Amino acid sequence: MAEILYLGSVTIFVASGATLATLGRPAVQLAAPILPQTLIDGPLDLARVLPTATLPQLYVQPQNPLMWVLLVALWLTLLADAIGQYLDPSDRGSPPAWLPLSLALVGGAVWPWLVGVHKPLATLGALLMLTAALSGAIRARGQHRTAPGFLAGWSLALGTATLATLIGAPLSLTTPQTAILAILPGAMIGMVAQERLDGSLGFSLAMIWAFCAVAVTTMASSPGVALAAIIGISGMGVVLVRAAT
Repeated sequence: MAEILYLGSVTIFVASGATLATLGRPAVQLAAPILPQTLIDGPLDLARVLPTATLPQLYVQPQNPLMWVLLVALWLTLLADAIGQYLDPSDRGSPPAWLPLSLALVGGAVWPWLVGVHKPLATLGALLMLTAALSGAIRARGQHRTAPGFLAGWSLALGTATLATLIGAPLSLTTPQTAILAILPGAMIGMVAQERLDGSLGFSLAMIWAFCAVAVTTMASSPGVALAAIIGISGMGVVLVRAAT
């Protein structure tokens, strides 16, 4: 039953993410943080509201091939892991990893659709996904599985971006300031988390990949965002080398 529930949660997450990623094609530029009242047309459907994209949108509605490959790699890794667990279960830890991972996946399938309805609730959902994904990745240590760490790294990058956007709106922060508020603390949390994950390299790889995609997306329109992403890449690269050696 545990393996079936995990496979079902992965399927829901991938189906929801694929639908959301193909709904709209916002412009490549990043907008300043958006007040909750601005989002009136639906979940993350900013193409008709503004000709620009928000920072979290870069992760769920990719703007370039690099971010698309990251998202597709996440889906395929999760599907392969879920099918592998169904055919040959290895999650025999105590407590098991499937429960927080399933919670993170179901939450990740739901909360992006709430952004246009209730942004604080959507942010709470992003933080729940992040916390559950990190818990699942820690529990999955020693199981030789890439997906839990990869999901946790992607969730951390997306969760901090979403939280920074919510905080930055009432403070009238500029886009580079919001990116720094998201990426730099996210990198510091990631460096600490990687120590707990031991040799789970998928966690650092997902964060470095995400930051690289953000840097490529914003290099021309928002150099400050790209600079913050490069600093985050440097920090995560250090812990990746330490974990690999």
